[in-house]
Amino acid sequence: KDVIHILIIKKLIRNAMKKIILLLSCIFVMTSMFAQTSFQELTLEKALEQAKVENKYVFVDCYTSWCGPCKMMAEKILPLKEVGEYMNGKFVCVKFDIEKGEGRTIQQKYRVSAYPTFLILDTDGNLVHVVVGGTATGDEFLAKVKIAFDENSVGKLGVEYENGNRNMDFLMRYIKALVQSCDLEKARKIAQDVLVALDEEEKCSEPYWFIYENLDLSPVGSGNMMYLLKHVEQFRKGVGVEKVDSVLGNLFAIQLEDILRGRNKNATLADVEAAGKLLDTYKLTGQQYLYDYIALIKAIKEENTDETLRLCKNIFPKMPDEKIAYLYFSPLTTLQYKWNNKQKKELVAFTKQLIDQVEMSQLKHSLKNFADFGIPHLGEN
Repeated sequence: KDVIHILIIKKLIRNAMKKIILLLSCIFVMTSMFAQTSFQELTLEKALEQAKVENKYVFVDCYTSWCGPCKMMAEKILPLKEVGEYMNGKFVCVKFDIEKGEGRTIQQKYRVSAYPTFLILDTDGNLVHVVVGGTATGDEFLAKVKIAFDENSVGKLGVEYENGNRNMDFLMRYIKALVQSCDLEKARKIAQDVLVALDEEEKCSEPYWFIYENLDLSPVGSGNMMYLLKHVEQFRKGVGVEKVDSVLGNLFAIQLEDILRGRNKNATLADVEAAGKLLDTYKLTGQQYLYDYIALIKAIKEENTDETLRLCKNIFPKMPDEKIAYLYFSPLTTLQYKWNNKQKKELVAFTKQLIDQVEMSQLKHSLKNFADFGIPHLGEN
């Protein structure tokens, strides 16, 4: 009997433990569900009504089915406990595929042009703030969201602007907020209004330099950029040689990198030599890499594989991973029918050297495939 009683007690304990484990599992799942950002299946109109009742704002996740960063945010960042706790307490959250149904209306109304875009609206549907693009961490995302509630949010500054505030310091803050929210059309317009009101000395001074150094506000070929190029010495005096030369160097780099990447197929050898002469006239400090670019482009256009190989060995080990990723492969494949077997072996060895140097896993994978399969078959049909 004692044995039977012990067996019965053990069975009862096992059953109780199973129920406890099941209960704890349910609690864990429910806690996780409540912790992550809770998106509700509501129309925007219903979301605004609910936000008004709950004294909250509306958070709108504007995504597309093909957007990688959108999926990353949905799977990695928005489900985080610390993100969910803040978002659920502050917002009624909804999401829309911006290419379908009501999403199209939202895209047009709020001029969404990049993905993901996160809209923060008040209960009347007015835009309070915009967060554009993904973030690497939950803390970074929350920091961008919380800007909506400080004095420099694009929504609050926009109300001041519409009410007639044209104080210069205010306009500077508003332009920066518009750039951050990717409303570049309005940012450029206000930036131009600011510059028109300045005299020549003011235009070349530190407070307004951010307009010229930002390529979104002063794109290549724009009036602002042409003004900078014509007044380099004045800007160097007003802003500093290092800052000005860095921007000028970036302008040259954009043009030369487009040639190296094969995006500008119309550039001739004469164009490249002219760029070198123009570069000489500016006497930029700390921009030697631009002459390396020019030398590499000339070697490629002259189909000089020995010189191309030498320059690649000199240039690419000094580059960050991001630039190697989009600049390394094109110069070598452009000359695919010109490499001899000895040079291919050197290229394989050098590419494997780069694999050890870089940190980006996808770049390591691409370089390995190029070394193992791409380079050995250069020139083959």
